[in-house]
Order: sequence, then C-alpha cells, then structure tokens
Amino acid sequence: MSESTPDTNRGNRDVPRVIVAQHVVDKIVRGALLYPDPETGEAMVGLIFPRESRAEPDIYILETISPGERAVREWGMFEQGDDWQADVFNWWYANWETYREMRRGSYGTAQAAKWDVPLVHVGDWHKQPGDMVEPSSGDAQTARRMIADAETPIQQLVAPIVTMYPLDEKPLEQQAPSPSEASAAETSDEATPLTPETEAAEGTAAPEAEEAAEEAAPEPTHKPVPEPPKRALLVPVTDQGWLVRIDFWYMSRHIKRFVPVVPEVVPDDSLPTLPALAWHLAKPHRFDQEYKLLLGDGYVIDIVRWDADGKPPYEICFSLYRRDTNRVILLITSADYPAEKPSVRVAPLVNVADDEDVFEKLYAASRPLTLLEQPDWDWDSKRTLVELARHVEEKLKDKDKAI
Repeated sequence: MSESTPDTNRGNRDVPRVIVAQHVVDKIVRGALLYPDPETGEAMVGLIFPRESRAEPDIYILETISPGERAVREWGMFEQGDDWQADVFNWWYANWETYREMRRGSYGTAQAAKWDVPLVHVGDWHKQPGDMVEPSSGDAQTARRMIADAETPIQQLVAPIVTMYPLDEKPLEQQAPSPSEASAAETSDEATPLTPETEAAEGTAAPEAEEAAEEAAPEPTHKPVPEPPKRALLVPVTDQGWLVRIDFWYMSRHIKRFVPVVPEVVPDDSLPTLPALAWHLAKPHRFDQEYKLLLGDGYVIDIVRWDADGKPPYEICFSLYRRDTNRVILLITSADYPAEKPSVRVAPLVNVADDEDVFEKLYAASRPLTLLEQPDWDWDSKRTLVELARHVEEKLKDKDKAI
C-alpha cells in the first residue's frame, strides 16, 4: 500500500538502519484513520542488532500494540492506557523466547541463528495535529528520560510521526506519486516536487510555456499540503479521502536529539512473525465474562500460561476447584479459543512445596477425560467454560455413585 523511499541512511554509520514490515505500516495507517481528529498512537516491538561497523544498530520493527481501551485521545494530547500493552508484550516475549530456544538446535548455519536476539520495545508511533511532522519538545524530553533511565535496557527509540491531509487539499497531479513515479524520484532528502514530470520540466521549458502552464493550473481552494521530503512515507487512502504521511525519527544514548531516518519497508514474509494474541488478550470482554461465570458458580480459579503441547504459542489454562471436592478440573484453552474446544483433564489434590509450581504438579498428576466422560453435545463458540466444567462434574459424580 505504501512505497518506501530510497535508503538515504545507507553508508551513514551515524544513523541506524530501520527495517519495517509492510503490515506495520498498514497498521499505522489504519490506526491513524480510526481517529482523524485527536492524537493517537501505538507501541512498537521488534529486534535490535548492534553492528560493529556502525555507531547505531539495525532495528527491525515487527509489530505494533494498541494502547487499550483506557487511552486518552484529545486534540494535541495522547496518553497510553492501562497495563494491557505490557500484557501483550509479555505474551509475545514469552513465546519468542521459546522459539529462540527451539531454534538453537538447528544452528548449523548462520541463517538459522540470525534472529536469536530478545524481543524489545523499539519505540512508539503517534499521530500529531496539523503539520507537526516532527516530535514535539515534550516527546524529546520523554525519550531522553527513558533512554537515560539506568533501570531500563532502552538505549534507543524509533518515533514515527503521522500526519493526515484531506486528498482534496491539492490538485490531483500535486498529490502523492504513483509507485512508478516514486521509483523514478530523486533520492535527495530535500523538499522536491512529487512528480517526475515537474522535475523534468524544471529549467527546460520555454518561458512562454511556463507562463501558459501557470495560467492554466487550477488554484487550490484549501491550504496546500506541505511538500514532503523524500524520506517521508506517503500513503493515499482514496476510499476514505486521506493522504497519510509518516516521518520516522530516532534518538539514542549517542544521539541525544531526534534525527530523521529513512525506513526500509519490506515484505512481511522476509521477517519473523509473532504469534497471534491469546484469546484472553484479543477478546478481553469474553475473558471477563467467562471468569465471572466460573466465579459465580463457586469455583476457586487459578489461571496460568502453560506449554501443554510442547510448542508455541502457549495455552491459557484454568484450574477449577470446589472446596467440597477432592479433585481439580483443568481446562486447557488454545490461543484461538473459543474457536477450538478446550481439552479437559482431572487431577487429584496434591501437596505442593514452596518452591514447586502448583499447575505443573497438578498437570503431572492429571488424566484426560475418557470417551464416556466427554460431552455428548458439539462444541461451538457460543459454549462456555462453565458449561464444560459443570458437565465434567456431573459425569464424575455419577461415576463416584456407581463406585
């Protein structure tokens, strides 16, 4: 959807290489379009590779994390929301570490070990009002505090700034170039006309032709869109009538001010992908509903992230206990619950030492349901965990009576 400009960072060891997955650019554009008037933004996560030949590292931006439902969005102000972003990052981080450990067994080639670095927070993008295409002084102060904080590992931050312009603010021929036009554009970082036709005509047309063109050119009826430098990403969204501009900025412990950088936008399949969010993060309202139903049914509940099948992504596991029973019901939900039916296990009560993991010990002592104990109804996304737990209890009560 967007066209990357030539890499004017190449050969400059004083700025980083910033490599961005195409879907990250797409998400930034979609996120900005959701809030045309107030400020908005998201956190970004990715990988950082120090380079001996360069003062600044290579930075790969793999994903963005929205701020959650409690974000404050106003004209001229944006504040991130609650702990949801941290929960999402921790989910991706835990799964990424598992992937790293699994891949180490196949490090026969340099390619296999290429991505063996931790997942990190690489910065935040946010949309600013009007023509504010650079980070504000407040943004710079916040970035310096984060980088200077000895208690955090943050040494650098990428800060894309998004601005939006109605597409009818300039005549069509003065708006964003087509991909073919962009590829023919100059690599200069200075402000230049957006179309190669304008560049070709400069200094070659006769004065009479220039005067005639000036007279024939339609006058803009609105304030013109500022002419962007070649480093800016321009994404016209014609069906919604917006031109979205993204300027990438960078600060580090070596560079203590924001400097512009040219991102390299690459296809998604050329970079590692992170697992889909687990359902308790992707569907928080559903999770709250399920939890309240179980709690209202009298269960003592413990919820853990657990690797039940030996491969990422992790499962979200519930241990359910009633005080008048001698068993614990384990419900193991996949990341895409409720699309997939949970697996169910039954465990006896176990003694746990202070240094032992409760769920690990319960799982080791548990058994799966037999065929006769399985529900006789089909699972679908409208079913709930409490229905499954009630069914298991009824089956086990009947079995206890038979004994």
